Amino acid sequence: MRNVVSSGFQPLRPSGIKRGSRQMREKRTAQALIVFGVVLACIELYIVFGAL
Repeated sequence: MRNVVSSGFQPLRPSGIKRGSRQMREKRTAQALIVFGVVLACIELYIVFGAL
């Protein structure tokens, strides 16, 4: 009975850790894309207003 519980429990722990790190990586990627988009928008506005 102990083997069934421990063998069933061990695969769940690493997947939970992987899921957490994946969420952190996705959050960082989303933040980087937002910052990149804001910088591009500022550059575009600078070019447009500079042409006037």
